[in-house]
Amino acid sequence: MNPVSIGGYIQTSFLDYPGSAAAVVFFRGCPFRCPFCHNPELVIPGMGGDSFEWRDILGDLERRKNFLDGVCITGGEPTIQEGLISFLGDLRSLGLKIKIDTNGARPGVLEHILDRNLADYAAMDIKASREKYPLASGWNGDLSLVEKSISLLLGSNIPFEFRTTLVPGIHGLEDAPGIGDMIRGAPLYVLQRFRPGNTLDPAFAETSSLPAWFAEAFRERVLPFAKEVRIRG
Repeated sequence: MNPVSIGGYIQTSFLDYPGSAAAVVFFRGCPFRCPFCHNPELVIPGMGGDSFEWRDILGDLERRKNFLDGVCITGGEPTIQEGLISFLGDLRSLGLKIKIDTNGARPGVLEHILDRNLADYAAMDIKASREKYPLASGWNGDLSLVEKSISLLLGSNIPFEFRTTLVPGIHGLEDAPGIGDMIRGAPLYVLQRFRPGNTLDPAFAETSSLPAWFAEAFRERVLPFAKEVRIRG
């Protein structure tokens, strides 16, 4: 028994796992309701979308493991899946590297993954400054959980990145120092510009991206807090 709910699968990607050819597995469900989310069908129950059997995914990875470097586990939010640890163990048995994407809301699961060496790379979304977290995430949970996940990664032995999607109407340049303070000492912080499209809140579907100069100015303001800050995409 491996109760995981999979809503998407990409056989090969060269974008999702830095420096690697990786399959991408998308898990359903998320405690956050980010209004700009581009995967609403994975976040909201009953919105439809694809569905995959975990056995079929593992079988495909077994057949293709010699052509892949690893697997990216994303969502939704993978750490809410009851069978995640077992699934990661199955991937380990195939000899594939594992990248885990998380929003940090379940540090206990993340700690378990790190302690059991079930991830080789991690990417954690930092939605906004502390003051704007409810606005950016649509979540009124305990922010100390997110901060605990940040601390776990900062103290881990695996490569990782923090990343923020810069969204019009949510992020301003004044937010940069606050986010920087949250991730102080990070080896890599990645900034991404929001792109319009299919979004959880339809109001963001046709919202224009923030200009390139904004991303660069934001980068300049967070440079003192991280060893490297990149703009991606």
